[in-house]
Amino acid sequence: MKRKTLGKGNRSSAYTKRQRKNFNIMVKGSLANHLTVQLDQVSLNLPLQSAKPSRFQMLIESEAHSESVPLDFDHEADAADEKDFILSQDFFCTPDYITPEMPAMQNNLDWNKENIQCPKSPEKIKTGRSKRQKIDATNTGHKELLELANDSFGTYERKTEKSVDMKKNQSYVSQSAVALRCRVMPPPCLKNPYLKDAAEFDADPLGNQRSKCAGFSPAGIGGDGLSRYRTDFHEIEKIGSGNFSHVFKALKRIDGCMYAVKHSMRQLHQDTERRKALMEVQALAALGTHENIVGYYSSWFENEQLYIQLELCDHSLSMNKPPKLSTEGEALKAMHQIAKALQFIHERGIAHLDVKPENIYVKSGVYKLGDFGCATLLNKTLPIEEGDARYMPQEILNDNYDHLDKVDIFSLGAAIYELVRGSSLPESGPHFLNLREGKLPLLPSHSLPFQNLLKVMMDPDPVRRPSAKELVENPIFNRLQRSGSSM
Repeated sequence: MKRKTLGKGNRSSAYTKRQRKNFNIMVKGSLANHLTVQLDQVSLNLPLQSAKPSRFQMLIESEAHSESVPLDFDHEADAADEKDFILSQDFFCTPDYITPEMPAMQNNLDWNKENIQCPKSPEKIKTGRSKRQKIDATNTGHKELLELANDSFGTYERKTEKSVDMKKNQSYVSQSAVALRCRVMPPPCLKNPYLKDAAEFDADPLGNQRSKCAGFSPAGIGGDGLSRYRTDFHEIEKIGSGNFSHVFKALKRIDGCMYAVKHSMRQLHQDTERRKALMEVQALAALGTHENIVGYYSSWFENEQLYIQLELCDHSLSMNKPPKLSTEGEALKAMHQIAKALQFIHERGIAHLDVKPENIYVKSGVYKLGDFGCATLLNKTLPIEEGDARYMPQEILNDNYDHLDKVDIFSLGAAIYELVRGSSLPESGPHFLNLREGKLPLLPSHSLPFQNLLKVMMDPDPVRRPSAKELVENPIFNRLQRSGSSM
């Protein structure tokens, strides 16, 4: 009885070994099928057996001869299917393709069939750039693969090449490319007419390229979030406003100093408008530095507006503010310092043509002349733009421009007279005409030499007016220097 039971156990053990052997054969068959399926389409023969077993084959052999741990058939079959699938996908798939998850195997799948389909990867996104050039067309073993590539990309490439040929024939350049090319192109070099020895530029070396950038001039580029004014400066407050521009007090971020930044009110679309606005910048740059002229630092175009970085002063002598020349000594001090500024610019052949209290600034007790928007040349080679009519002599109103330097002397006398008097000059009427005829009302509490000096500065005849140099050397200022007043 005992012997029969042991015989039955031996038969059961033999049956289990046969099942395991059949299963290993099936696993090897499935891996072999996965390696050989679909390769016939491209005429590739990858031998499973070689003289030196590969790592992949050694893994298969280890699976076939592993019998140390008993396995359940169903569980081992699922594990083998999963491993078989992973190995086959690692062999076929490359990083260029996305491999989908393996669909569930059917229970009634016949393992002996040789045509088991390997799950296909999704098609790679077609691009105009083909890799056909890397395939050797003379290789007869890859003809089918070459034909497949031609079928996949031929139509798309023909369309792409046709569109490229059409663009080449039309010489088409996108607007964004034009804008980028003009953005990096430097602005043209402009001649400064206020410089006597200004360099002559026969031609713009980039003129041909600049002509292709119509509508993309550097002055029109902006509004893209890269504002130089907002990037370099922190705006504090608005400190002034004129007929054509606003002035703001701003802190420069990089050096921590305060400046006055002046920018035009309206956009300058035309090249002639931009060149006219640049006259002030060019005049200030040509003059350089002087203790009685508002300092100039930098300028640029942004959003078709001109920005000018200037020296920040304490205030101006505008009549809209409380009068600052309360005494004759203060009036003479302001007159003397602005006269030195006029002497400086007249010696360089430049006339201001807009001397008035709003354009006389004060910084730490020093008077400075500013706003050169109407500046021109004494030789009349530049257009002449008249300043405020209340401070203009009669010859300018009659379009007589023979003595432009004496125009500034008249304007300075009228400005000092207005500040001492404490009331604004008339824009028209009898008093307006009397001032241009040299008929000045007496100023109480002021000396006669001072009043006579104002009268000669506003003489109707420009020839009898003193020059800026003669005004600076007037003895009245020497008397103030001896009395200890700072000039």
